[in-house]
Amino acid sequence: MITTDHPLIQLLALIDMVWVARETVGLKRGAPQKYSEKTVFKVYLVSVLKKLWARRSLWRYLSSVPLVATACGLESMPDRRTLDRRLSEIAGQAEAQIQALGLALSVEAVTDATVAASDGSAFATPGPVWHKKDKAAGVIPKGLHGLDREADWIQSTYHGWVYGYKAHVTVSVAPTTVRVVLGATVTGSAGESHVLRERLAALPPLVETLLLDAGDDDGQLIDACTKRGIEVLVPLAKTAASGRPIWPPPKGKVAIGNAARASNLSLRPSKTFFNLTRCPFKASGLPQPLFSWHATPGT
Repeated sequence: MITTDHPLIQLLALIDMVWVARETVGLKRGAPQKYSEKTVFKVYLVSVLKKLWARRSLWRYLSSVPLVATACGLESMPDRRTLDRRLSEIAGQAEAQIQALGLALSVEAVTDATVAASDGSAFATPGPVWHKKDKAAGVIPKGLHGLDREADWIQSTYHGWVYGYKAHVTVSVAPTTVRVVLGATVTGSAGESHVLRERLAALPPLVETLLLDAGDDDGQLIDACTKRGIEVLVPLAKTAASGRPIWPPPKGKVAIGNAARASNLSLRPSKTFFNLTRCPFKASGLPQPLFSWHATPGT
């Protein structure tokens, strides 16, 4: 039985404390929305925490537990179509809240965002897989029900080939403060370096050093970071042009070690807590490494 001191109710109340309302530019057509973005975000959080992947199950749960519905801000229950439509629009708002909260905690010195690490992790979508040849041809085999058509085939170092999505996370890694997620998004098979390059402007301006994973040795990304005054450390999966390994100075080794630990500590519990071995909703619109010290070539 859920009471007012239940962790779920307390977590929903915490959202009220940290929520950052987005500014709206101009007037939108049509009637004003009855349910705020914050309310819909809370409903989505309930669906994830209670593992209610089906919208019908979520609607029934909220209808049967009025305390949770009220904590979400639902004065009355929306109809199923409204709930489906509003939840399908949640991705942009969720990303914006993560960025806003990360910035606020950085400015308030709850975390030290001067050093951050970025990494990605693949997770499978629920239901059947769409074989690559069939997907390329746009052919859905007979009897294949519940197929997620927006998922993609992703090659992962740790998981092999996965039919699903990829979570991209940037987290503060300074060892003296709380580690906080500064930015996050979910894509298909887009490369991590490409996604990060497109999202650099969304990182807190306090970031001075960015630690990346092997495979992110992307010249364009490093140049973009340099223009923003961000120092980059990235492992290499191959040796230098001369055939000799390139090793960073001691500072680089320590920082890369911290990045590996921080990204694992950030992604692994998140995937477990939010059950990201399965994707709750379909997306929309959506070797031993050697090391190189990119910020100071030749050191």
